[in-house]
Amino acid sequence: MKILKLFWLTVIFISLAVSAEAKTQPPDPLYLYTPPLDSSKVEVKMKEKDPRTLNEKFREKFHLPPTKKIYYHNIDKSQIPVTMEDYYKLAADKKRKDFVVPEPIFTSEEDIILPDPQFRVIRYNTPPGQRNIDVSRIVSERSASSPGILSPDKTKMVYTKCSFYPSFSQTSSSAFYIPVKNTKDAYDALYMTNVIEGEVNPIVTVGMDEFQEYQFKTLFPIDWSKDSSKIAFKEKIGSNFEETWQTNVIIYDFKTKSWKRLTAVREAIIYWWRENKQIDLKDYMWDIFPVGWDKNNPDRLIVYAYAFTHEKPLFLGTWSIDYNEEKSMLVSINSTNVEIDLNGLGLKEVKFEH
Repeated sequence: MKILKLFWLTVIFISLAVSAEAKTQPPDPLYLYTPPLDSSKVEVKMKEKDPRTLNEKFREKFHLPPTKKIYYHNIDKSQIPVTMEDYYKLAADKKRKDFVVPEPIFTSEEDIILPDPQFRVIRYNTPPGQRNIDVSRIVSERSASSPGILSPDKTKMVYTKCSFYPSFSQTSSSAFYIPVKNTKDAYDALYMTNVIEGEVNPIVTVGMDEFQEYQFKTLFPIDWSKDSSKIAFKEKIGSNFEETWQTNVIIYDFKTKSWKRLTAVREAIIYWWRENKQIDLKDYMWDIFPVGWDKNNPDRLIVYAYAFTHEKPLFLGTWSIDYNEEKSMLVSINSTNVEIDLNGLGLKEVKFEH
């Protein structure tokens, strides 16, 4: 009995000790009631932002001199174009008309040094249709120009210029006309004529009517007509300078002072192959290659047509188109034996062997 009473006394003592300890502990904070704070009495102190840059902090920490500020351009923000129309207005070279090419001044005959001739006059379209603009220079140098081509009567010169716009990855081209001073010598006309003397406004412009990223439109002279009243260009349209989608023939008429893109010959080629060979060229990659004016018919231009296959190009015939685009004709379906008239004049560099 004594042992049992001792056991119960021990149990009661332990329970009283535990309850006393529990009363001395603070209550669980989850069950505390927190009254709402009065925001008007709460003062929040924000840490001030360090105005120094990381570069300035680094230089101050290691006792280095401050970086010097370099100003590359003093840009007037009012002159920054907002729209493409503003860009064209600012890009227009309006001062070229007032620019005067200074004449050389010689104090004595000893100052006149005549170098050995390094160029000779050639027929520009030689070999026919093979001249093209160097497209690799367009991206690297932002522009590329064709050589000047002199008319047969030696009174007019034309050249083309292709410009690359990195913001749009797009290329446009223009053709410019330069009136030649009174001279009957082709070498003097080609060698001495200055680009500054040309017209400010281009006679033909392609690639500026719309913006399409990674598209290029290049313009290159083919040849003058025999009577010097017209000049033909070839327009190449493609993407990234890697693939040409289409080649067109463009004629500028100095009598009407207007230009026209001759598209009827392409339609005639598609129609002939569909009706006679049951081949729809719209399902294939094909193009035309303008070569020059027909010697036997000076009002017509000759073009070759090819379809691109896996093995080798398929010849689609030799065709001709008049400058009025009234009639397209098939010259030969299997031959390129057509005589091309060579009218325009150009310069070729002469390489001397030492």
